[in-house]
Amino acid sequence: MEYRNDTEIRVFHSKRGGGHAVMNWLGYSAGAPVFFLNNIFSKPHKVRRRKEKNFQRLIEDGGTYGVDLDPAVTYRDVAEMHKPVLIYNIENFELDKISREPLFNGGAQEIIGRSRRRFTVLLLRDAFNTFASVRRGKKRWQKRLNTFYRQHWKGYAREFLGETSFLAPDAIKINYNKWFLSESYRREIVARFGFEYTEQGLNEVPQYGGGSSFSGQEFHNRAKDMDVLNRWQHFLDDEVYRSALDRETIELSNRIFGDLTEGRIVPA
Repeated sequence: MEYRNDTEIRVFHSKRGGGHAVMNWLGYSAGAPVFFLNNIFSKPHKVRRRKEKNFQRLIEDGGTYGVDLDPAVTYRDVAEMHKPVLIYNIENFELDKISREPLFNGGAQEIIGRSRRRFTVLLLRDAFNTFASVRRGKKRWQKRLNTFYRQHWKGYAREFLGETSFLAPDAIKINYNKWFLSESYRREIVARFGFEYTEQGLNEVPQYGGGSSFSGQEFHNRAKDMDVLNRWQHFLDDEVYRSALDRETIELSNRIFGDLTEGRIVPA
C-alpha cells in the first residue's frame, strides 16, 4: 500500500476562532516539512482544485519546516507527492453534511492521497471573542454574524460537548482559550499527535485572513501579548454584536469556557 501522506491533520474550526495560530504551532511541533491547504473548500462541498498555488508553506519563516512549491504546481501534482505532514482546515462547515462529502467518507485518498495516519481536530474559541473578531473583521462577515457565523459556532459547540457525534469518535477537541493560556494543556495536545513539544510558533501571527481582526500582524513575534480573551469588551454597547449572542449561544459558551464576561453580557 502506497501512502502519499505520512500524517494528515484535518482541522474543523470557525472563522476568527484561532485556527491558524494553533495549526502554525502544530506545524512546528511536527518537526517535519509541512504542506498546508488553507480552507480546503472553495465553496460548500467543492474541494479547491483550481490550478493556482493552493498548497502553501505553513511555517512563516521557512527553514527545515517549510515547503516551497513552484507556482506552476497544480493541486493534483501535490496530491500525488509524498508529504511528511499534510494539514488542512475546514472553516464553518455544517457538520451534519459530513456523510455526504467525499473527502470525509472514503474519497480522501483520491483527493489528497492515502494517509498513513489521520487526525481529525475540532477547535473552538469562546463565542464572545469569536463574534467580536468577526464583528471587527470584513464587512461581509459582519453582515452574516447573526445568521451564518452564529449557526456554525453553535453546531461546533454542540459537537464539542458531545451532544452530536458527526466527527470521528477519536477526534481531538481543542479548547482555544486553554491552549492560549496553559502550557500543560498544550503538552497534552501535542502528545495526542505523537509530536515533540515546542514553544516555537506561539508568538507568530499567521498571515492567513490578514492576521488578527484587531491588530493585523502588528503583534507578529509577540502574539502572546495579544489580548485575545478580552476582545468582547470592545463591543459591550454594540447592538449587532449583542444581538448575535442569544440565550443558547451564551449557555453553550459558558458550559465550555465559563462565563468570561462575569454576567456583563446576557441574552439579547
